[in-house]
Amino acid sequence: MNTPLAQKLIREPTVHFFIIALIIFALYAITQSGNENLLEIDQREINARIFMQELSRGEELSTEQRELVTAFYIEEQILVREALSMELDNDERIHDILAQKMRHVLSGNIIQPSDDELQKYYDANSSQFETPASLTLDELVFDSRDSLEDSIIDSLRQNANAETLLLMSEGTVAPLPNVNSVDLANIFDQEFADQILAADLDQWKGPFISNRGQHWLRVVERTPSGIPPLAQIADLVRLEWIAAEEETRLQQEVDKLWNEYTIVINNNEPD
Repeated sequence: MNTPLAQKLIREPTVHFFIIALIIFALYAITQSGNENLLEIDQREINARIFMQELSRGEELSTEQRELVTAFYIEEQILVREALSMELDNDERIHDILAQKMRHVLSGNIIQPSDDELQKYYDANSSQFETPASLTLDELVFDSRDSLEDSIIDSLRQNANAETLLLMSEGTVAPLPNVNSVDLANIFDQEFADQILAADLDQWKGPFISNRGQHWLRVVERTPSGIPPLAQIADLVRLEWIAAEEETRLQQEVDKLWNEYTIVINNNEPD
């Protein structure tokens, strides 16, 4: 006796499996339909970031450091998602550039500080604006790198003025204003810089031999280290305030975006 087709299908295990699969798929679609901001993260990508950090450091990361790497990666993916939603992907650069773009978008409305805010920032961070001790120098360069005549050496020891010395041997003289110890070491070398820093005022020190000739320096003025008044460095303080405020507001915007996402980290590592 022939069994009706419907009864055959009902008894068929494959059909049961297909129906169950359809039900599961429908339930998943329903549960996810109201969550457009689902962001699935592959644990292997995070592990790769952690591995690269450990490789560059030459040591294992602590639990806190691993959490920071994970947080930064998730933050980056959120920014990438937002950047793509704003069609900022018409750019051939890679995802980290898109994330940086999104950061600039989020921090694009930074206001200028008021006078009161500028003063408070200066008062709280004045130590970072301290200027190092500096020197104002005269630099005398004789064209010749050969040993100078005794008469010239005697005149240098007597601290003769540059014009008189240049009458005795060809060369040039020019001021070196507001140079510090680092500047001197970079221009000449550390040994000569130390010699100049220890010199008395109006005393010729040298020579330092270069391809220009031989250099003799004389300290004209010393300026001690100190913190300039706000009026002198207002533009610099304003830039520092804007940078700090930008970073604070940017992180606040990133945190808001983070809270709008559901983060799922898929751990596909084999058991």
